[in-house]
Amino acid sequence: MTEISNLDLYQKNFGLSKDILLSLNQELKISKDLKLTKFARERRLEALKEALSWERGPDQNNRKVTKLYFFKEYTLAIAKPGKEAAPDYKNCRNYKTHEKTNNQNDMNPQILKDGKKIEENLTFEDMFNAIDKLKREDLFGLELFGTLIFRAAFMLDHKKNEEGKWRYEPPEKSVLLLESKIPFISKIPSRVFLHFLEILSLNEDVKIYTLGYSEFTQDYGRINTLLTFAHLIAVLLNKRSLAKFAGSFARPPSGMAPLPKTKIAFECFPLLSTEFSNQETLLMN
Repeated sequence: MTEISNLDLYQKNFGLSKDILLSLNQELKISKDLKLTKFARERRLEALKEALSWERGPDQNNRKVTKLYFFKEYTLAIAKPGKEAAPDYKNCRNYKTHEKTNNQNDMNPQILKDGKKIEENLTFEDMFNAIDKLKREDLFGLELFGTLIFRAAFMLDHKKNEEGKWRYEPPEKSVLLLESKIPFISKIPSRVFLHFLEILSLNEDVKIYTLGYSEFTQDYGRINTLLTFAHLIAVLLNKRSLAKFAGSFARPPSGMAPLPKTKIAFECFPLLSTEFSNQETLLMN
C-alpha cells in the first residue's frame, strides 16, 4: 500500500493545483477544538431576533417582503406570513406541550428574478432531486458545495453588516470555484442557491423557536437542516452509506438526517480539516 496525503490525492483526482487547494483549505478549515453549536448560538439568537422583527402582512395574499441578498438580476427575500402562520393551519406540534398548532412566525423564503418570484416554492424533495443530479456534473464542485453548507450550518461565514445584522458571506475563492464547476443548481445560479438555503435555514430557526425550543442550545432548526443537506452530499460522494442516511430519518429529530459534526464530517469534507495537507490516506497499489 502507498501513503499519500489528501493534498496529493486531490491534485491527482481533480487536477487542481497545490496553490488552489491550499488556498481553499485556508478559507474553509475549522479548528477541531471549536465548539460549533456553542459558537453558533449567539449568532442564531441575534439573527432570530431580527427575523421576528420583519414586517408582516395581514394574510397569505398580502404578504410583506423583506429583501436580504442581491446578485445581479436575482434577489433573495422572505415574505410574511408564511403558509404555516395561517390561523387554521394545525400541522405543527409544540415540542414541549405536544399540542397541534400553527407556526405563527412562519416566513416564505423567495428567489426573485428581475423583481418577480420564480417558480413554485422549492420543497425539500425538489432540492434533494436537484442536488442528486450534481454528482453527474462535477464531483469536486459537489464536495465544495457540501463543505460550504457544513460551514453555513454553524454560521461560520456570517458577518455583521453596517447595521449590525448578520449576513451570509461565504468565502469568495470557494464560491467562485463552485460557480466554475457547477454554474447552476435547478436552473438557479449556485451562489443564489447557497443563499436560498441560508434563508431557508433561518426560517427553520424561527420555527423551532416558535414551537418551544427557544434557547438554541441544541442543533434543532438551522443546524440539523443544513447538516441533512451535507449528509446527502456525503452519500452522493460515496463517503457515507445510503443506509445510514435513510436510517437517520427514523430517529429524532423528525424529518432530519444530520451529518455527525464529529471527525466523520472532516473525513467526508477534508477541506474542513486543519490537517488537510499532511493527513495520510492509504491507497492500494
